[in-house]
Amino acid sequence: MCVTETSSLVHESCSSNGIQRENNSISGGFFRNLSRVAAFLFFLVCTVVVVVVVVLPTVSGRRSAILIMSDNHNETWYHSWEMHLLQTSKLDVLGHVQQHALTSNPDERKLNDLLYFNHSAAYQELKTSVKSSAQDFYHYQEGWEAQVTQSYCAVATSAAALNSLRGKIDLPQDEIYIPYPWATQNALLLNEQVKQHIFNVQKTKRLYVGLGLSMAASLLNYNLNGQGYMAEAHSVDPTTFEKDETIKMIKKALLDDKMRVVINYDRGGIGQGPYGHGHFSPLGAYNEELDAFLVMDVAKYKYPPVWVPSAKVFNAISTLDTCANFTYTDRLPDFKTESFLSIEKELGCQEAHRGFIIIKPDS
Repeated sequence: MCVTETSSLVHESCSSNGIQRENNSISGGFFRNLSRVAAFLFFLVCTVVVVVVVVLPTVSGRRSAILIMSDNHNETWYHSWEMHLLQTSKLDVLGHVQQHALTSNPDERKLNDLLYFNHSAAYQELKTSVKSSAQDFYHYQEGWEAQVTQSYCAVATSAAALNSLRGKIDLPQDEIYIPYPWATQNALLLNEQVKQHIFNVQKTKRLYVGLGLSMAASLLNYNLNGQGYMAEAHSVDPTTFEKDETIKMIKKALLDDKMRVVINYDRGGIGQGPYGHGHFSPLGAYNEELDAFLVMDVAKYKYPPVWVPSAKVFNAISTLDTCANFTYTDRLPDFKTESFLSIEKELGCQEAHRGFIIIKPDS
């Protein structure tokens, strides 16, 4: 009996010590895990501090030029007149495009209306285009992007033209694409001569009125300097320029693989008047049988590329631009309260006819 009782007491004592050790082990594990969590949280906080204090200022410093270009996404603020038309007239851009895409029959081999690239026949016409002129369409695929704001049509067109000459010229270098050369709209405006003579994006921050013909040619030339290429502007006054001679000049340039042609036109001249007026876009091809040019619209949010009869192209490029040459002011106009006439007066707008630019070797 005594032995049995003693064994029982020993067993009970051992069980008690085991429980105590187990409790101590659990307690120690808990505190060890807690210290690990605390260490992880401390590391996480330190990482966030480094990113905020060191990395972000560096990145924002390098990208500041890009940020100031896109710090206002409400482009309708600058183009209230176009928004007014859309709201009051209930215009349907897509419906307009689809309607015009189907109104012409390319099988008749004569185009009297617009033929947009949302119609399969429009693509087929690339095959029947003058071979060398159609090559420009494919060259433009190397860098034909939508304008980043509704005022950047000339800048986007210029960037597309430069990118299409890849291999023939040295392209600008945008920091976001290092080490690959690429003519972005941002890179063109950061050219030192452009900032000095046309528009300083780092000072005024918003290009709130689109460039005129000669200003766009200067933008190109400042980015082509010393590269064996030049941009030659042709202002088309219908009283001195004949349609046939003008079309012949444009066709000749399109047929030369070393040249590019961009046009400054009024949309109303080609039948797109209700959806904006003064505009820039490259020409991608000429179709002899249709007697039509392929206008590669940089306002991709509005229109796809479109075949336009040569007569309509001439009508569009021979229109008058009431603010073709001007000087940007540091003050940002209020398009909600100020009239366009008062803004034009402040900018010192000078009128001139629209036209086209031929980019070609300078020798």
